[in-house]
Amino acid sequence: MDKVPPQLEAQHVTSLSGFLQDVLRLAVYAVESGNLPDKIQMDELYRMWEVKITKQEMLTDDDISYLQNCYQILSLRLAPTTAISLRATENRHSHSDLSHMNTAAGRHVRNLWVFSFTVLAFIVFTNIYQYMFHTDAANIARIDTEAFNIANYIYTFNNNLIPFLYGAFGACIFMLRQAEEQLRERTFDPRRLPEQRNRLVLGTLSGGVIVLLYSSGGSEANVKITEAALGFIGGYSIDLLFSLLDRIVNTLKPAEESTQNTPPPPFIANHNTHAGKKSGAEQNMRRRLGDKDTPQLVPVANKEGDSMA
Repeated sequence: MDKVPPQLEAQHVTSLSGFLQDVLRLAVYAVESGNLPDKIQMDELYRMWEVKITKQEMLTDDDISYLQNCYQILSLRLAPTTAISLRATENRHSHSDLSHMNTAAGRHVRNLWVFSFTVLAFIVFTNIYQYMFHTDAANIARIDTEAFNIANYIYTFNNNLIPFLYGAFGACIFMLRQAEEQLRERTFDPRRLPEQRNRLVLGTLSGGVIVLLYSSGGSEANVKITEAALGFIGGYSIDLLFSLLDRIVNTLKPAEESTQNTPPPPFIANHNTHAGKKSGAEQNMRRRLGDKDTPQLVPVANKEGDSMA
């Protein structure tokens, strides 16, 4: 048998060591949560750790097969918690509580904090500017018309920007709640970070679009929702915007297309002077069809009975 090159052997040792560490992470988490399967033997895993990590020796093929079997069993038992999520939420320095923020999950939560407070600061600033404009608009227009026009343009821009800001803020609140659950259950997966960022963009756009599509109709008794509240709701739940878009698209469809897609209405007998004749004809037709259908079912049953016999 040819000797394995030292570089390839080193790469194999490194990858196998990482795999052994992932299996041990899952096994330790299963022990802590009380979900360790009976087929998993912790002494065997620690023996492999001693051989592989401490002594830097190669594991046998039976040991590798046992590791693969343990990984499959633990992954099914602990799902949606995986070795990747445990690694992303692992505190490698138990003496320091701040080291949790240096993990992938901690960095994600810290970025959400920064973005949320930044959006909140913009919201507060725009609200203060609108209040000041409403208060001093008349004085500014009397003193300097050009300054009033510029302030009015900024006011209009802020007024259109606020729904998007509230949409982004609602999306941040939703993602923070989701991150809280993922940290508690240790199910945070760094591979889903692009999905989280896409959710943030969708929430920001939904907060502004839902205000553009909303029409405040109805009576005075209806509860009135401000544009800021609509923006926050649209950012927190983008499904609300998509359901609203589906309703608008369905109402804009041509009538012919809707009538072609709808099934024909069921037959309803007219209660007029010919109702008795029509109902009598229908009963006779049903009797004839019943007389024709019934004899056709008897030979089939007999054939099946003969074949079974």
